[in-house]
Amino acid sequence: MRRLRDAFRLLGQRPYRWLLIGLMALCIGANSETLGAHPVVKLKLWTHQRHMADLTKRLIKEFNATVGKKKRISVSVTVLGDDASRIFQEAQLKMEGPDLYSTNFNSGFADPFQAGAKIWFDDLPGFQQWKKSWPSWYWIEGITTYQGHVFAIPVEVINSRLIYNRDLFRRAGLDPDKPPRSYEELKQIARKITKAGAGNAYGFAYCGAESWPLEWMPSQWAEANGDPAYWDWKTGRWAIQGYYKVFQLLLDLQNEGSLFPGTAFLTNDALRAQFAEGRIGMFMGEAWDVGVLNEQYPAKCDWGVAPIPTYDGRFHGKPRAMIIGGYWSINGQSRYKLQAWEVVKWFSRYEIRAKFYEHGKCIDPDPKVTQVYAKQKSPLKGFKEFAETLDKDYLASYPVLPGWKIPERNPCTVFRDILLNGGSLADRLQQLETEWNQELDRFYRNNPSVKREWNIYPQFDRISGQLGKPLAVPVFDK
Repeated sequence: MRRLRDAFRLLGQRPYRWLLIGLMALCIGANSETLGAHPVVKLKLWTHQRHMADLTKRLIKEFNATVGKKKRISVSVTVLGDDASRIFQEAQLKMEGPDLYSTNFNSGFADPFQAGAKIWFDDLPGFQQWKKSWPSWYWIEGITTYQGHVFAIPVEVINSRLIYNRDLFRRAGLDPDKPPRSYEELKQIARKITKAGAGNAYGFAYCGAESWPLEWMPSQWAEANGDPAYWDWKTGRWAIQGYYKVFQLLLDLQNEGSLFPGTAFLTNDALRAQFAEGRIGMFMGEAWDVGVLNEQYPAKCDWGVAPIPTYDGRFHGKPRAMIIGGYWSINGQSRYKLQAWEVVKWFSRYEIRAKFYEHGKCIDPDPKVTQVYAKQKSPLKGFKEFAETLDKDYLASYPVLPGWKIPERNPCTVFRDILLNGGSLADRLQQLETEWNQELDRFYRNNPSVKREWNIYPQFDRISGQLGKPLAVPVFDK
């Protein structure tokens, strides 16, 4: 100890004073990087939304350079493919999952909250003030709230339309400005395109290899017929028989030879790639296909977007525009939930949401985004026909019931089996609807914390698309 005091006394003498000051400055500098200000927190963000991956990366870069820099947060982006759910589950088992991930991606867990794969926001700093900044219609049980707890805000809707190849219309002697309005017209046009294609092009295509479209394309087309499909908001029950007219249309096209070959094994990506090459006349399109046909599989043909045809060409009800709640979910395993919350809040801002709209990446359900914050319209071909006709749809989705497991047999697997092996479509769908609702009744009995009344809207009007009020609103004790 004495020797140490002597050393400091020596350094304190005039010849060594500046050396001492320099050493102290170096120590202070080192401490500011390691022991002083908080170190930079590095967050991992995973997204399966490939159609908006480029914009997401640019916005993350902007966040890192602004709010992230100020709050010492750095976010990296990983874009996942079709095996996203498997990769996510494997990562969760190893405690190596992302801090944030795209909200509408299938985590593979029946109840991601219970599994620890997702959290709600209620207990995070500034939540109450944040919630007050949004209109009351934002809070929809099963879409943006979980048993009354907020986990997202509605930032995107996915609507359906008919996408068609105008060049193939012309080649078949058809007016490209007169797409079909009825199923009979659609079949006539499909026959002519197939005949003119001589084996190189077909009138219509459907991605029958996959089961995920069951709540999307065919159900939205069924609702245009006035038939509840997948979920019936009026009764709060699964509605499987509503698929009948749409699936029968596809079976008719198959029997007439107008459906693109191999429907039972055709994936959606393969379908869109073939359409981009000019080999498909028409298909059930979704809003995300705009980005796909402009960027992922740039179409080599002149293509257009038209309203959903109905079985008789008349209006019977608005189809559902599927609400997506939030851009990013916070992983319950994350060690940096407060920092992840900063990312969620930043992406929730109107001005940031407007950028997704301006670039044609998604359609925001809040009119304030387009009327106040969006500075320009998207130049992407086809975006206008989806985004500026949202009044033709009703905004909803289907409830995400915590703990509900989709039965193995579903409308798409039944349709695929009939394509390959035949059978009565009507009987099979009716039987399936009975099975699904028996499972639903069992689910409610086994999960008393989930109330059936939360997702029953008895005043739902299919013509106006107004849901009305649910029989009950979830109330929780914070």
